[in-house]
Amino acid sequence: MISFRCLMCSTTVTADEDAQGKTIECPDCSASLRVPEQSVTVSAPVVDKAASQVRGQGKGIRDASDSTSTKSIFRAKRKAQLAAESKGEEFDSSRFEKAGLPRKTMFSLIVILVLAVGFYAYYLTRPIPRLVLTDQKANSLLKAMNTRNDESITSLLDEFLGAQCTSTEMIGEILRYIDTEEKLDEVMDDLKRLSQISLIQNPLVNAIDRDKPNMQLLSLMEEYRGRQASSHSKLEEEVLRIKAIDPAMVDRLQKEIPTIALLDMFQG
Repeated sequence: MISFRCLMCSTTVTADEDAQGKTIECPDCSASLRVPEQSVTVSAPVVDKAASQVRGQGKGIRDASDSTSTKSIFRAKRKAQLAAESKGEEFDSSRFEKAGLPRKTMFSLIVILVLAVGFYAYYLTRPIPRLVLTDQKANSLLKAMNTRNDESITSLLDEFLGAQCTSTEMIGEILRYIDTEEKLDEVMDDLKRLSQISLIQNPLVNAIDRDKPNMQLLSLMEEYRGRQASSHSKLEEEVLRIKAIDPAMVDRLQKEIPTIALLDMFQG
């Protein structure tokens, strides 16, 4: 058996010894190849480049850009092969095999891109679930807002501010659900209840001297100050979104939900 490599695709081709000097087709790319007299490590020359390209189309239709790219790679590959042979060196075709992006790889990238766009479109259009205020959650928040925690001033303030911030954040989550008058009616009772909870005044918390806090108390107050600012910002974003849908819904929220009426955007 005689073995050699195809210059077009670098596939190792084998032929019977009685095929020496005859022309055969590459089993992979259908290029016309002349069988050498003995096995060689360099690629065999292509006998008819034009015919090889025509036969190669049987594996799939190539557009004009593909054909031009293939020819350019072929010429560069042939030139490098001749240069290597003139120097008595072995020709390395590996760098030419990586010159073009394989069709399968390109197809995979396109599929991934389409899926990514599809998932993102679904993310943008997916329905927002409604956050339901259960009696258990409401009672838990009420208990924390009215805390009498006597372990320390820090524990007292931590429990109170945690419930206050949670109530405001839940109002923001419920607002995300609203995009129609019907949905506003559906969640109005929960919004009113959470607003009442978030505005509860705790005498023990009000009695804390915040002008001379210790470092631990100062750190805690700073943490909740940032959390409160973030939750209020979220409320304003949702109110503006709802206003773009129907300003009448925002007027109703401002009149019936004190926490929303106290936002900075309504104080100017």
